[in-house]
Amino acid sequence: MNEAPLNKSILEKICTSEQFRNADKYCELLQYLFEATAKGSIPKEYSIAIDVLKKPKNFNPSQDTIVRYYMHRLRQKLEDYYKNSGKEDEVRLIIPKGHYKVKFQQAPKRSIKNNSSLSHGRTILFIAVFLLLSFSAFLNYKYFSMHNSMRFVDDPISLNDPIWSSFFHNNLETVLLVGDHYIFLEYDKEIGRDRYIIDHNITIVDCLNTFKTTFPERKITRLDQGSLPLNSIFNLSDLSHVFTSYSKKVKIELSSTFMSSQFDSQKLNDKNIIYIGGFRNLRQLKLVVEKIPLAFNYSPTDYWRGDITVHPNDSDTTLSFHSSILDDGQYSDLGLVAKLPGNKEENYLILTGFAYPAQTEIVRLLSRNSSLEEIYKEVQAKFDKIPDYFLLVFEVIGSEYSAIETKIIYSQEIKKIRP
Repeated sequence: MNEAPLNKSILEKICTSEQFRNADKYCELLQYLFEATAKGSIPKEYSIAIDVLKKPKNFNPSQDTIVRYYMHRLRQKLEDYYKNSGKEDEVRLIIPKGHYKVKFQQAPKRSIKNNSSLSHGRTILFIAVFLLLSFSAFLNYKYFSMHNSMRFVDDPISLNDPIWSSFFHNNLETVLLVGDHYIFLEYDKEIGRDRYIIDHNITIVDCLNTFKTTFPERKITRLDQGSLPLNSIFNLSDLSHVFTSYSKKVKIELSSTFMSSQFDSQKLNDKNIIYIGGFRNLRQLKLVVEKIPLAFNYSPTDYWRGDITVHPNDSDTTLSFHSSILDDGQYSDLGLVAKLPGNKEENYLILTGFAYPAQTEIVRLLSRNSSLEEIYKEVQAKFDKIPDYFLLVFEVIGSEYSAIETKIIYSQEIKKIRP
């Protein structure tokens, strides 16, 4: 394969492609490598970290693998580009592994040997795969159509629902925040490669900084993308029924990247926010959580257990509830539903729990009119009416991933404080 001269138009085509359209940092890295190569110099790992990734001057490449991570992802993106948008490109941009020099090479010529027989074989294979996928899609469609119809037939969400209507009748954007887990990259000397890690005790930047200070020999880097917990799949499926009931579009974001900091109050203005996930992944929503008159703590010995302490209105006392493992091996999980006021017309809804049973069941209950009516009956029996804002603590009995029995064990009105 012959090497072609540097061509900036190819670089520009790559950076405007679908594969790089929302990857500004990788385009910046690619352009940096291109310009260095054009000047006849090969950048060092240190200079890439300082100039492109904006690392501090004391950056140590032997201890921090972030440059190697970005280069690995950049090569993956280029490979994806040439499999899709750039598959017809005659000249290709490559960055050989172990080097930071950009090269342009002629794409390999396609072989036409036995073209007709190959084409015939591929056609038969394509038809077979198409029929198989079509049949599979048909079965899935029939299953999900029947499944959804059984779940939601004659059970629409009321357009005047005490919880949901305020999110779609105030003409503000509604953001659905999914509580994702941080993902870390750490180089493992024993196996000679980077490994991806999820640490449930490191859920905010402060925890990460504390870990780095406590264990300076452990060099880990947090990746931009997070990992979705198992419950989010079921949560999104259930909530789609609510959103379609109001014919409203909802913006979906990850809790790990929603705000630049937990004190960035401007990001909370002029929008409704719905949070789904675990307590630990509430992260930057500190300013919202502070509106809830309770505290929550995870067990120091069990990632999925914890306790909730509530502060009743007009009282100096507190009440505590604990999640635990029952004698029969089932789980007693705790879940929380909290509808909160914003500073102006915004509404906030927190749907959370310690483990998967509560995280999944809480959303399921609030996505069906029949179960909502049961909840409202209990709330109304205590308050004579359904408050505009309130908190509900649920006990969810179930297995590791599913709920068997759910009941409200505490309810409290939350009053909006006028500015």
